[in-house]
Amino acid sequence: MSNPLIRLAFGGVLTLTALYTQASEREIRNSIALGALAFADNCQRCHQIDGYGEEALYPSLHTPELLADKNLLIQTILNGRTGHQQGSGKELVRLMPAMSFLSNTEIAAIIAFISNSWGSEVVIVTAQEVEEARKASQ
Repeated sequence: MSNPLIRLAFGGVLTLTALYTQASEREIRNSIALGALAFADNCQRCHQIDGYGEEALYPSLHTPELLADKNLLIQTILNGRTGHQQGSGKELVRLMPAMSFLSNTEIAAIIAFISNSWGSEVVIVTAQEVEEARKASQ
């Protein structure tokens, strides 16, 4: 690789790759930060600041199966969730209200935030994926 043009082109590719990686990391950090704000405004009251939820009332977010399933996360935030609340016997109750009023970007950001905070890795969801799920559930 003695040709300066080849070295310059190769170096440019490496630089572009590094910039792309940095931009992606920056986008992830920004999404997590937006998710923290959206979580505080819309989710924290029930799930609490630590994600464990009000004892016996609201589910904990420290559930690896939940945090690893981005489709379940999207559907839960969009449409809410029902189940058997502790102490309610066989009565089916709404454990979480639908949050479909949130924007696609906010929903994606909340998923990034909760998976980063209590999961084993950040779950990346795009606003487009949320939009497609929103359309499919109508």
